[in-house]
Amino acid sequence: MLNGLIVFIKSLSFIDYVFFFTVIFLLVLIVSLIYFVRINEEVIAMEESISDPDNLRAINETIKKEAKPIKFTSYEKEQEDRAIISYDELLSNKEDVQINYVDEDKVGGDVLVKKIDLNNLVSPVKMPNEPKIEVHVISLQREEEFLKALKELQRRLN
Repeated sequence: MLNGLIVFIKSLSFIDYVFFFTVIFLLVLIVSLIYFVRINEEVIAMEESISDPDNLRAINETIKKEAKPIKFTSYEKEQEDRAIISYDELLSNKEDVQINYVDEDKVGGDVLVKKIDLNNLVSPVKMPNEPKIEVHVISLQREEEFLKALKELQRRLN
């Protein structure tokens, strides 16, 4: 059998070799073309998913279709009522505490890295006494006299 194969290969002419390698080359070319077309389809699908990165539209539609009202037990309802803090409460209390830091380091000259004290995470904010500004209103007559004096000064300087 091996001898028959060697005799067959020796009997082929140059044209037969060119034809054989051309057919092999075309087969490889077709397979690679199919591969690149499939990759391109995956890239297009990926671009579509990037336009909606978390697939929020599909999730939203699914939720709308399958949404069922939640029925709470009396205990769950009580816990839910206790657990919710109003937005106004959050806003009014946001300035009442501050995070405690153990250490601060400047990295790269621009970035300030702070290490949080996990044992003593927050402390109440000590509000400094704000100075009270007293505003004195000048009467209209005195204001007009002041403006006239300024105009007179400007006229004399020119």
